[in-house]
Order: sequence, then structure tokens, then C-alpha cells
Amino acid sequence: MSAPTRRRPRSRRRALLLLAASGVALVGVLTLAGVWLGLGVNALRVSATGEEPCLVASETDSDVRIRFDLVPARALCVRETGTERDEVVLASAPTGVVVGGIVFAVVGVVGTVLVLLPARRRQAPPSGDVPADRPVGAAGTG
Repeated sequence: MSAPTRRRPRSRRRALLLLAASGVALVGVLTLAGVWLGLGVNALRVSATGEEPCLVASETDSDVRIRFDLVPARALCVRETGTERDEVVLASAPTGVVVGGIVFAVVGVVGTVLVLLPARRRQAPPSGDVPADRPVGAAGTG
């Protein structure tokens, strides 16, 4: 019967890195969710007032549609009449906030994945070969 093998204790540093990376990702995702939710609410608020002619026309005219853009984050009422295209901004968010949220989300997700990947272990040289950084006849070779 062989002795049980000991597991390597989990690293506090790795746990802190995982906490930080996932926190950064969460901040980015929540920022983006807040911005886009705010755009939708503001667009609905503008449409509820009934003061925007483009929105009033959207109820009867099939050439009028509501569009949401990612960057810059905004809600638009688009009216296409023949060769002309009229865009009215219903709601918008600062581009810096949206880009910052995207950067935080991407960096956080990539960081989390990198922390979760197993550490690469140094490959042992084939038997009989001596690594270049260890001189021949060094202790522990025989």
C-alpha cells in the first residue's frame, strides 16, 4: 500500500487574481447593462410624451423605425423618404462609458480565463539527458 499523495495547497495569490479579474468583468457587464437599460427607458419616456414627430409617424408609416446603436450608444428614430434619410436621436449615452464598460468586460473575462487555466509545468527532459541549465555531475543526477 502506497502513501497517499499530497495535494498542492491552493494559492492565495491565484484566488485574489481570480477575485479581481471576475470583479472587473462584473463591473464592465453591469456598466453596459445599466447604459443600455437606460437607453431603452429614455427612448420609452420620449415616446410616451408624443412630442417627437418621428415617433408619431412610426405608428402609421412603415418607412419609420427605431434603431439602437452599440457604439456610440444611442436610440434613433430613422425615417427613410425616397433618397433622404432622417435620423433623430431619442436617447444617448457617453461613448467613454460604453467603451470603458466593454474594455472592463473583455479584460475581466480574459483575465478570469487566464487565471483558471492550469499552470504550465516544466517538462522533464527525456531520461539520460541533462538539462542545459544543470551541469553534468550535479547533485541529484544519480
